[in-house]
Amino acid sequence: MEEVAFKVLSETQDVIKVDNFVRQVIDFTNNSEITYEDVRESIFKFMFYRFIKVENTSAEENYICKEQNFYQAKKLGSVGSWLKEKQV
Repeated sequence: MEEVAFKVLSETQDVIKVDNFVRQVIDFTNNSEITYEDVRESIFKFMFYRFIKVENTSAEENYICKEQNFYQAKKLGSVGSWLKEKQV
């Protein structure tokens, strides 16, 4: 799931609404079995890896902002490649 979400995030703007991102991931997979919770779990992992941060600009809207680790992973091509490099 993380690789799918990463691919979608790679094709988005630097800042995107969380709800729009979730919708794009679900639409990208054409899989009705993927839920908001599945994508939310990927968002939490991306925050843990410091790929993104989530900012509130108002009481109702949260935005995903890409961070430096995201761009390093994008350069390497995947979340898995970035994790392997960090283990070495």
